[in-house]
Amino acid sequence: MASILNNIASLKATRNLRLSEIGLNRTINRLSTGERINDAADDAAGLQISSNLRADIRVLNQARRNANDANGRIAIAEGTMEEAVNILTRAAELAEQAASGTTSTAGRTALDQEFQEIKQALNSLHSDTKFDGQQVYSFTFSTRVGETTTEVINITTVGISSESLSVSGNLLTSNAASVALTQVTTAIEQISANRGNLGAKSQRLNTTINSLGISVENIQAAESQIRDADVADEVVNLTKFQILNQTGVSALAQANQSTQSVLSLLQG
Repeated sequence: MASILNNIASLKATRNLRLSEIGLNRTINRLSTGERINDAADDAAGLQISSNLRADIRVLNQARRNANDANGRIAIAEGTMEEAVNILTRAAELAEQAASGTTSTAGRTALDQEFQEIKQALNSLHSDTKFDGQQVYSFTFSTRVGETTTEVINITTVGISSESLSVSGNLLTSNAASVALTQVTTAIEQISANRGNLGAKSQRLNTTINSLGISVENIQAAESQIRDADVADEVVNLTKFQILNQTGVSALAQANQSTQSVLSLLQG
């Protein structure tokens, strides 16, 4: 039926052209951003899931950085402990020499002077070694390595000052030197034990870092499957919507021209 009031063909062509334009704009947006989901209307459920996954990824990446920072702190502590053991070993040599009955009083005095300097060096190592402005020794800290409150690794370092190690004697007499030798060897054992503990904690941190890296990779892959655009599909859609857009414009023009038939009836 020919009508001058309603052009149904034109209305349909306009509606379809609008749909193809929406599809074309959505495809261009996906290709330009690389993401299939750019707003909630694209995929509400997918947006929620992928947003949660992205938050998990950032949290786990921060946990991995926390573990790396803890490893750095352990490395500083363990490295300085090695020097502490070295100077304590020298102190043990001095005490052994001073404990000998063949050492003179003057000799013991000289040995004691070096021994006292070693104790001061220990005190300096203890107080001056810091990480991010915090004391490294005689300190316990917790490293968060996950999302829950239970995912923490506690790390403790012993003190390496002469007071913390109970190295308080002198080498002025043979008996005093013997006591000092016992103190020094005990201190070496204490530091060595703590170094072993720190080594175990470092190994645990390395394992955690590797595990977190694997988790991030898997979650990233899952998030990518949900949110990333499939470029091949979008290129196909781009071609389709471009053709539909062009044919839609042509169809609309034809539909508008069809009303001219009414004029021919009137002119006849």
